[in-house]
Amino acid sequence: MFRPLLRVLRRARILVFLSLIAALVILASYMFAGFIDEAAKSAKFIELGFDHIFVPSARLHIDRRQLMSRILRYQGIPFGFFPATTAYDIDHPEAYSFWLGEEHWTPPKSFLLSATALASFRTHMNVINDIVRLEHASTLVLGDQIDIAADIKQQMRTVVESLPATWDILYLGHCSNETLRPTTFHSQIYVAADPKCVFAYALSRAGARRLKRVLDNMWPAPQKTFEDVLSDMVMPLFLEAYVVDPPLVAHVEKISDSLYSPTYYTLGNSTLDKLGLLSRKHMR
Repeated sequence: MFRPLLRVLRRARILVFLSLIAALVILASYMFAGFIDEAAKSAKFIELGFDHIFVPSARLHIDRRQLMSRILRYQGIPFGFFPATTAYDIDHPEAYSFWLGEEHWTPPKSFLLSATALASFRTHMNVINDIVRLEHASTLVLGDQIDIAADIKQQMRTVVESLPATWDILYLGHCSNETLRPTTFHSQIYVAADPKCVFAYALSRAGARRLKRVLDNMWPAPQKTFEDVLSDMVMPLFLEAYVVDPPLVAHVEKISDSLYSPTYYTLGNSTLDKLGLLSRKHMR
């Protein structure tokens, strides 16, 4: 009499357990929907000549990820979103949950940088840690508010092939007024002396390892922003750095629901323009 009832109860428990698991999976898929890695769709990251392309983006910046997805899919360039550390994470380390594979870091103690600057510093550190951990030969890091040249794939083929074997970092976009020194191996590649902005830079395996050692020694009390640290490492030639000029990537800002404006440099052949998303009124 009781055995059928026990069997029913046991099956009910199993059903409830499976339902709970299914609910958690669905919830997780919604939580991480913005960070789907395009590598799952294509393993060919050679479109721009690099092993991998990371696009760091904070979870709340859904509109930025939609923009980047639209630009890079239009170009047919596979990429992967990377979870960015936020100012809230810095201010509330007790509430922070490390994502799978993330290096457990000590909350920062710097009083010279804002929480936003520290979050950016930590985000780039996490990206570089992954580059080293995954042993990528070369990796491109793109911001989530950018425009790229419509013919970037054609131009990058010759750029990457022309880089010397000793290169550490390559800026595909920059916002520096420095006088650029030309190289002998490519008309668009210049020696970087005082590079500014980090919305489009590539690292070789050696460059990532060298940079990781320096950044690890600075955390948890960095005295300068990540951008300034890179500049300091380039000027004494600790990093062999180059700049692509004219730039192939430009930073933009959102000015309406469907339009973006360049913040420093306007690309002559813009992907956003081809998509009808570039404001010509605000072009500089």
